[in-house]
Amino acid sequence: MINKDRVPTKHLLAYSSINIGTAIFEHPMPLIIIAFYAQHTAISLSSIATILLFSKIFDAISDPLTGYLSDLTRSRLGKRKPWILAGGILSAPAVYLLFSPPESAGGLYFFLAINAFYLFRTLIFIPQTAWGAELSRDYNERTRIASYNNIILLATQALYMILPILVSSPICPLFDSAEFSPPMMTFISIIAMPALLISILLAVIFAPMGNHIATKETKNASFKELFIAFKNNRLMIFFVIATIISLIGLSVFMGVAFIAMDSYLKIGDKLPFFIATVTIVQIISIPFWEKIIERFGKHQVVSMAWIMQGLIYPLIFFLNPGPNVFYPFLALGALASIFQTPGPIATTAILGDIIDYDILKTGTNSAGTYFSIYSLIMKGGGAIGGSLGLYLLAAFNYNTKGGVNTEFAEFGLLFTMTIVPAVLLIMSGIMIWFFPLNARRHAIVKKRIETLSQRRTKEAHP
Repeated sequence: MINKDRVPTKHLLAYSSINIGTAIFEHPMPLIIIAFYAQHTAISLSSIATILLFSKIFDAISDPLTGYLSDLTRSRLGKRKPWILAGGILSAPAVYLLFSPPESAGGLYFFLAINAFYLFRTLIFIPQTAWGAELSRDYNERTRIASYNNIILLATQALYMILPILVSSPICPLFDSAEFSPPMMTFISIIAMPALLISILLAVIFAPMGNHIATKETKNASFKELFIAFKNNRLMIFFVIATIISLIGLSVFMGVAFIAMDSYLKIGDKLPFFIATVTIVQIISIPFWEKIIERFGKHQVVSMAWIMQGLIYPLIFFLNPGPNVFYPFLALGALASIFQTPGPIATTAILGDIIDYDILKTGTNSAGTYFSIYSLIMKGGGAIGGSLGLYLLAAFNYNTKGGVNTEFAEFGLLFTMTIVPAVLLIMSGIMIWFFPLNARRHAIVKKRIETLSQRRTKEAHP
């Protein structure tokens, strides 16, 4: 039997090609940026942490506004494509400025560069994710769409990590080391800018706009009414709380781990190899997780994955610094990354299901607004987690710029990198286990939406 909601592979590849360019915006790159500024510019740890938190004020305005305006957009390219195209053009110079700071760069430079970086990412990410939810409303097909997205995203991230290794090897000896030094970061940005523009053009030209569901006109709903609808959507509130806790935990680990590899474990030159390896492991595991999610359900799989990931991190306490620590650290990182993989796949698909629930309740398709809130959560969770990690390091008087650290400071580093994210991930895993919208209930929601859509279409064209 042919599934009418199944998206042809060629269309999925065209849509997912955006991620070839936008991989530069996604983890681990923003956390590498934080560690890079902490080690190679004049700005202090506490200043970086404060700026990251303060920048969320701008996101709280730009993210929902972008989602709301994309929902209202009417053009020959559809609702989402004009915003993605504009975001791609504007973000290219922002990437270069963020990745190429002068050594004397302080708080003002970082504040302006990081906010431009996140603002233009918003113009791409929010319409892109809303567009993905509109490609299909099938419960399992949304998992497939998210899987393609994540495979291409992770593959590109792996290439960015392999790039420093390649250009510092005998094959192409442009650099002396694979470390994320100032010249290396500038080089990465020069590669990223054309990739960003070309990949977005491919998606805009070749990917379909998505399936239209007849709903009430979004223009009849004010921004205030949409906010009230969101506030009253108990599924979204539940999802938001669980997701942001997990993101804070993951960001604490990743932000501190990159610093720890360099200043504590003394394996900073192996950071690109580490990230490339764990990313490739994630890519390989995606088809398996897709089948597991289809068999057991989205939120159940995410729940167990977050808990398992949290249980792995404390094992790092048993590792001793030095050249021999790399492979044990890599093994733990790869194992944790396997359990990290289903989160991005399933949570994006779950959000599409929550939007369907909202369509049924309100009669309005506010996918852009909902994904803008999700984007704000992701950036907020990343910023809070990254800032929390840096504040804790500062509280333990940990020196990131090459100085000698006390045993207390090193304990603080390990505690921050392992115990804090473990507690947060296990908490979020227990919470998401009780998420109420499963495949059976979503099938009921989907059927009712289609029935109401057919009724509205008949009323509009008697």
